[in-house]
Amino acid sequence: MRERILEGPILKTMLVLAWPVMVSNALQALYNLIDTFWLGKLSTQALSAPTVAWPVIFTFMALGIGFQTAGSALVAQYTGAGDRDSADRAGSQVFSFLFLLSVCVGLLGWGLAPRILVLVGTPADIYPLAVSYLRIVALGFPLMYGAFAFTGLLMGVGDTRTPMYLMGASVIANAVLDPFLIFGWGPLPELGVAGAAYATVASRGVAAAVGIWLLCTGRVKVRLRARWLLPRPDDVKKILRVGLPNAVDQTATSLGFVVLMGLVAGFGTTVVAAYGIGQRIIHLLNVAIWGATTALLTMVGQNLGAGQFDRAEEIAHRGIRGTVGVLLFFAVAAFFTREYLYRVFISDPAVIAEGKRFLGIFGFSVPFFGLFAAASAVFRGAGHTVPPMIFSLVRLWGLRILSSWALGYGLGLGPLGLWVGMSLSNYVGGLGLYLWLLRGTWKRKLAGPELEEVLVSPD
Repeated sequence: MRERILEGPILKTMLVLAWPVMVSNALQALYNLIDTFWLGKLSTQALSAPTVAWPVIFTFMALGIGFQTAGSALVAQYTGAGDRDSADRAGSQVFSFLFLLSVCVGLLGWGLAPRILVLVGTPADIYPLAVSYLRIVALGFPLMYGAFAFTGLLMGVGDTRTPMYLMGASVIANAVLDPFLIFGWGPLPELGVAGAAYATVASRGVAAAVGIWLLCTGRVKVRLRARWLLPRPDDVKKILRVGLPNAVDQTATSLGFVVLMGLVAGFGTTVVAAYGIGQRIIHLLNVAIWGATTALLTMVGQNLGAGQFDRAEEIAHRGIRGTVGVLLFFAVAAFFTREYLYRVFISDPAVIAEGKRFLGIFGFSVPFFGLFAAASAVFRGAGHTVPPMIFSLVRLWGLRILSSWALGYGLGLGPLGLWVGMSLSNYVGGLGLYLWLLRGTWKRKLAGPELEEVLVSPD
């Protein structure tokens, strides 16, 4: 795959790398849709509890996702430079770092769950269900972080299929466990919302265990080495150097969505349910984004590692154009089918009406979020994670939250104001980061065992 990434046809290679990630993320979306489907059979409150809890969960998980990018970027550039030994060392250090971090984050999430859900204004009829769900998932963070590490390291070497297979197996396990644990089928007790949380942790845990086994046994193209699993100060500095800006970006973004969830919750359970279902549908549209961004990160990273600056630039621009085009098609399709999509999950006419309005307004901003995500992937593949961090913070905190509050509460437009404000952040953020990308300052690589050498493109 390394030779194909460095020398093969660009769009075809991107598709080879992207389609397994697209399938994996479609399966991830299916994960949430399965929970939504079964919990919707209980009540609107049961359906809404994970909607309130997940922004908080993502805030704690964001640190892992942020440092996962460090693993992908480091392994990609070492692989592009043909240094397999350094790639294994970087992968081992990232894995150990993420495990230690996950234990701390899991305990913190469990302890702070009730207080955080009060702070975001969780409706009283949802609160106890959301606390239970959040605490159970928090205790499963070490397993989830292990999956992040596995996926990130394999992305760096260009293997996107193996994570796809594991995600598929995990989704099947979740689909089987959900009704048994939620409704108490067979000999199992009826656990309701807590059952959905247990099913999520158990199914992801199995996938993580298999992934770790593959890394330890050398059955994939990057291997965990026992002699490099103990964190070393120099390697931790490299991980922090590349991963910390992205971790700050991811965490601040997730925290922003917690605040945004508070704004949504202020309008009651019906609006929460409409937003929750809509977000899961949007996640399905975003499969093209995550496939393209993974391919861009890997291909840009490896080509810069090999010193092929012109090819890296061509990959960036062609990948961005393709991503936006596909998402525009998906956005149009979602607009015309949005009522039917909502009816799959709930029959409450008030939720359906608000959901139609949400997708009708927010759906057309998704291609611009794709523009933002693809440009971010180019920067991150090059190891330059500060620009996307800054733009991400401005997009969310300076645009989405501020404009949503101003329109929804300040001007009294209600949920309509929220949906418009959320959309504006995607339009402005996507165009802004793309214009910054055109400056070309990302076209330099971090290479070599010490990650100190900076090679600048001839132009």
